[in-house]
Amino acid sequence: MKHQSYDWLLVGCHLITEVAVAYYSHYAHNSSAVKSFRRVIKENSRLSQELSDAGYTVKTTHLCPMQISIIVRHLGLPDYVDGMIGENSYLAVPKVYKKI
Repeated sequence: MKHQSYDWLLVGCHLITEVAVAYYSHYAHNSSAVKSFRRVIKENSRLSQELSDAGYTVKTTHLCPMQISIIVRHLGLPDYVDGMIGENSYLAVPKVYKKI
């Protein structure tokens, strides 16, 4: 598998959807990735507080470079998160739910 670069994440402002999908690419729908991303922010009190101080709210749709740097500092780059999901499959949610 080719290693994907996330350098684009460190430059400029980005939609929260783009950032969430970078971190949670294993989801079938972008809305699911955003929901999980926002849940992780909400559950991590230090991350949540720092983002709030930087202007983040539950209605934020665009993340500024300051907010992105806070996220990267707390979560690491998306490839790190992807690696953690690879090592701990219980962290992942399958892309397609199959009926058994």
